[in-house]
Amino acid sequence: MLELAFLSLAPAAGLLAAYPRRVSGAVFAAAVALAGSAAAFVLYAPGDRPLALGVGLWSVAGSLYAIHLSRRELREHGHVRDKVAQLRARRVDTAKAVAEARSRSEETQRNHKESTALYAMVKGLSAAISWDEIKPRLEAAVDQYLGVSGFALYVAGMRGEDDFQPLAGRNLAGSPGSAWATLGRRLQEAALSPWQAHILDRPEKALCVPVLDNAELLGVLYLRLPDAADPRALLGKASAFAGEVAFAFRRVKLFQEMERLSQIDGLTGVHRRGSFDERLRDETVRSRTFKTTFCLLILDIDHFKSLNDRYGHPFGDQVLRRIGEVLNHSFYETDFVARYGGEEFAVILPRAQYDGARRKAEAVRTAIESESFAIALDTVRVTVSIGVAHFPRDAATPEELVSQADQALYRAKSLGRNRVVEFTR
Repeated sequence: MLELAFLSLAPAAGLLAAYPRRVSGAVFAAAVALAGSAAAFVLYAPGDRPLALGVGLWSVAGSLYAIHLSRRELREHGHVRDKVAQLRARRVDTAKAVAEARSRSEETQRNHKESTALYAMVKGLSAAISWDEIKPRLEAAVDQYLGVSGFALYVAGMRGEDDFQPLAGRNLAGSPGSAWATLGRRLQEAALSPWQAHILDRPEKALCVPVLDNAELLGVLYLRLPDAADPRALLGKASAFAGEVAFAFRRVKLFQEMERLSQIDGLTGVHRRGSFDERLRDETVRSRTFKTTFCLLILDIDHFKSLNDRYGHPFGDQVLRRIGEVLNHSFYETDFVARYGGEEFAVILPRAQYDGARRKAEAVRTAIESESFAIALDTVRVTVSIGVAHFPRDAATPEELVSQADQALYRAKSLGRNRVVEFTR
């Protein structure tokens, strides 16, 4: 009967063998129980066979139930495993989403910081109305917005010159961007247009960005690239920067033009009297400081009142306008031509020598004398008288110099007009 006791333990053994999720153990226990029951039924005496059969059936049934429990446990474990896998996948997705959100947040913060810097730059640049004012603002804007240490900004026609002139820049010693002559030559050799943006690789990594107002090239921005910089990303920022710089340049040029027009006589196209007085004072200070000389010419149109009375004021205006044109074309840009009052003009010749100033005055007198003015059926010729005085030879102050040149002019009038007379004591 000991065998039956062991046989009755088959379901428990099946459950134990099936733990935690091994169905094969329960199946093996059921097979053992079935085999043991069959053996007991055959080997036991007829009187003991019912008991052996009952115990065997119990063991088989228990083992089958163990199989059922094991399979149910296996299914439940599969569901749990699937849920755990889903949770893990969801956790990975959540981590990715958090990382992407953090990246977007950092990018948004960077964009906000850049936008704030760009706004501050635009605000600072828009307040500048001269090249001297715009230079430090540009340098600060490059630091705040572009974050490069080596750069140069060249302006076309900054002070009336045809070529590009440096406005701002630093840390470009030995770089092709340190001088426009070098940079312009390298662009030309590489067949690169300054009207377009370029990423340069040789001899150093750099950006060359045009400052454009519509199709007009106002300037060129050269940026030396930091080692860790993304060239294309920085090119986009530099192009936006150049767009704002173009607006600032246009504003400065507009103020320059307004200032120039406020100093220019509308009829003759030469400077007004107020500008002349200021320039004469500045030239006197410069001459004293650097021990140089300069010359003052005062011109007066001969018999101008008679011309006005005879031919009318429109004809007089025509004469004044043409003489202004002749004077503007007869002198250098460094010279200063102004309408002194009525029919009088004044010319400042910096660093002029005595003989050279007289020759220039004679050339102007001859040029005006050769002009002819047609009115009705008449052809009218106009002459001028010119008085000449030198600083510091003839005067010690601006007022005294004007007085001496005026005295020389009066002498030219008294000697018969249409002549040049230098001041003599």
